[in-house]
Amino acid sequence: MNDNQKGQNRVLPFQIDRLDVRGRIVRLGSVVDTILSRHDYPDVVSQHLAELILVATLLGNSVKFDGTFTVQTKGDGPVSMMVSDFATPGALRGFAQVDRAALAALGPDRRGVRDVLGKGYLALTIDQGPDTDRYQGIVALEGDSLAECAEAYFRDSEQIPTLVRLAAKRAWPGGPWLAGGLMIQHLPHGETGPRADRAGHLPDAVAEDRWTTAKAKASTVTVDELVGPDLRAEEVAWRLFHEDGVRVYPTLALAVGCRCNRERIATVLAQFPAQDRADMAVDGRIVVTCEFCNAGFAFDPDTVAV
Repeated sequence: MNDNQKGQNRVLPFQIDRLDVRGRIVRLGSVVDTILSRHDYPDVVSQHLAELILVATLLGNSVKFDGTFTVQTKGDGPVSMMVSDFATPGALRGFAQVDRAALAALGPDRRGVRDVLGKGYLALTIDQGPDTDRYQGIVALEGDSLAECAEAYFRDSEQIPTLVRLAAKRAWPGGPWLAGGLMIQHLPHGETGPRADRAGHLPDAVAEDRWTTAKAKASTVTVDELVGPDLRAEEVAWRLFHEDGVRVYPTLALAVGCRCNRERIATVLAQFPAQDRADMAVDGRIVVTCEFCNAGFAFDPDTVAV
């Protein structure tokens, strides 16, 4: 049975009208394992990067746009930077910059966001291509997890109550990586039923009670339910919210997608003066390695501009 048959590498949107909640469940199997296996990261780095890829997917899929949604961490810890892109409709990539000596010096018990990433920020950027304005939001890396940082972004920047749960692990020691995430958001103006006013607004007490209920149920999700693969995402949504009339929508397929290519790199190199290209060469070749997919491209410094 392949990943798609098991419901891996997909996003499941859902909605719970009785609680004024919308949500997403993300399942990553071979996609996240392929991204991580292209780099020889320590497991703790792979776990944090997998969770960042989940954040990019959950948030990118919840926004209506055509382009690239980028999530980046920048900090003063051993992992100074992580980047993940979600390119519509569902292409994913990611990488991390790691000081391996500093990471090893932390010891085995210091593996949280505060230890590994340090003080810094989480930036979210939407790029819809040339001739469009880029949107960027920034939140401090102050939570104990990337999930808490994502929640803080929506709370402080978007004023949308949000709960995020993330999990990433190997299927077995030394085995392939699996990752899964859940995000729910409160839609305070989403109800048109008899308890709402004419504008569709609920009394604060009713809205707060519904959001409290949704958070309590979502918080019971387990790591095994998040990553699968024995339970499909639809089954997880039903387990959590079947009493509240959860509705699921068609899933979106996800894939590994890196935008690096030889022609684009050659165009950039051709803009450098000949002497600069000669200085870049090692043993007569300019070698450029993509940070995302680790693919290498070799060029002759004398003919790259031709």
